[in-house]
Amino acid sequence: MRSSKLWQVIGASGAIFLLSFGTAAQIENPPSVKGRWGLSAAATFDKYKIDPAWTQGLKPGILPMLTYTYGKNQFELGPQFRLSRLNNPIKYWGVTFNYKRYFNGFGTRLVPYFYSGISFTTSRFDGHSIGNGVMYQTGNEYEMIGMNLSVGYGLEWQLGKHFYMGSSVGINPGFYSINRSVFQGISPEGVYVYGRDKVAGIGLGFNVNAQIGYRFGK
Repeated sequence: MRSSKLWQVIGASGAIFLLSFGTAAQIENPPSVKGRWGLSAAATFDKYKIDPAWTQGLKPGILPMLTYTYGKNQFELGPQFRLSRLNNPIKYWGVTFNYKRYFNGFGTRLVPYFYSGISFTTSRFDGHSIGNGVMYQTGNEYEMIGMNLSVGYGLEWQLGKHFYMGSSVGINPGFYSINRSVFQGISPEGVYVYGRDKVAGIGLGFNVNAQIGYRFGK
């Protein structure tokens, strides 16, 4: 958990830095944008990226997003992955939708916004493969399905008419359901016996997000 706190501090410091950047110079972007598609990529850190079997710990979520900016609003939709090694036995996937409201428009190089979002994620660990389709059971096998909301504040640094960088912080209330292995004892033959146990719950976390994007058009 120390790594998560470190990234939270880094992200919050980045947002504060952008805020303290001052009243930046004016650029040619209009106060509002009339229909521009775009692409963005973000890294996000929150407690929902923690492996509930505790075999790994916190990993950043990677968000490639398709964006659409209209007026003082931006809509974002895309898949969600967890940064890990290619041979990682943990399978993680999700989809995220975000809405941003640029309440001051786009008239300055430094643009604040409020945001809200919703994510659906699934994480699964079936054990370690030992070849020929055989799985080695560790007792930490699980499948987790979750939904989490996000509400927060962010700042974008407009790098001209197309490119931008941003950082945001927020809170993440979420719901999750975990179907996990439970050790039940050793059989008379000396074999470890596992059962299944379902756990559901509600959590509240802290989210940090860093993003870079590009808006097409004039």
